[in-house]
Amino acid sequence: MHNIRLTSFFIALLCTPVAMAQPRSISNIVDQSSISNDDEQKIQKYAVGWAELLLAEDADTLEQARGKLVDPFEPNVRMTPYARNLYGKYLKEGFQPLLNQSNANEMAAVNALQVLALLGTEQACGVLLKHADVSTEPRPTLRLWSSVGIGTSFLTGELQDNRIERYAQLLSNFTNKETEWFVLARQFDSLAALQSIPGLDTNTQDEFEVLSFQLQAQSLTKLLQSINDAEGVDHRVQALPFVLPSLMLQLIEPSVDSTVRDETLNTIVPPLVDFVAYAANNSPGEEDTFVHGSYGGAAHAASLLISRSLGTDEDVQVIELWRDGDFGSILELVEVWKSKQ
Repeated sequence: MHNIRLTSFFIALLCTPVAMAQPRSISNIVDQSSISNDDEQKIQKYAVGWAELLLAEDADTLEQARGKLVDPFEPNVRMTPYARNLYGKYLKEGFQPLLNQSNANEMAAVNALQVLALLGTEQACGVLLKHADVSTEPRPTLRLWSSVGIGTSFLTGELQDNRIERYAQLLSNFTNKETEWFVLARQFDSLAALQSIPGLDTNTQDEFEVLSFQLQAQSLTKLLQSINDAEGVDHRVQALPFVLPSLMLQLIEPSVDSTVRDETLNTIVPPLVDFVAYAANNSPGEEDTFVHGSYGGAAHAASLLISRSLGTDEDVQVIELWRDGDFGSILELVEVWKSKQ
């Protein structure tokens, strides 16, 4: 009987590794500017240990692991820059197998990317950029959350100004290659985030506002040209009903410099006019209701930006003409716009 009890005890231990191996909190360590070797090992054990548990299939364990990995970023913890870099170093170590293409658990990979975004460090952005680029990351879900994460990294306020500019330029380049519309839409969102970076002086804020609009305008121009050059339906057009209204809201913000607003509109209006003409001449059949509606929504959003720039005020909205299938009237509007450019 004694042996049976011992055997049962050891079986119970083997079946409950999570309960026995949970790394202790590091909140009282990461608020220090000087960290001992012992404390660094505790940070490593914490980061790597909880990272491994992101692979858990149990929802409660997964939620707990994600919560523990995020805890050191809580404002009341006051993580120091040195500790942030150490924590990031070991998060990267722990997340490497999760982000590897051999890992079929995309939920674990997505959670890893979301945690990395909160670091706002160069090492974290290096990982995010790798997985946001269609040239180096074939999985659309990871490209999506990496693109979101780059914008989140901007908003942490931890990056150096020159690094922000570099990463934003790279992200803009990614939009020229991206094939999935939902990834494209979030890449534009992250470029827009440049206007909201905390802790900047006024001059730097103005510089990033200019950069944000320049990169969005350049990326949009190339995207529109690529869609117009495509043969047949281009599913990337589904991003435009999200990208164009967002850009409109940014441009009508009263705090935006009028020169920046005018330069942005002057850059994007000609390709927007060409796109509306292309859409009206090559409208996809209504058998694909979503794509047909996306082309119409994109043409309508484009018309609002065009009208604002050129000072025209159409009695009939493009979306109404599109729904009626009156593409001839849309093309007549295009001629009016061209005459005013």
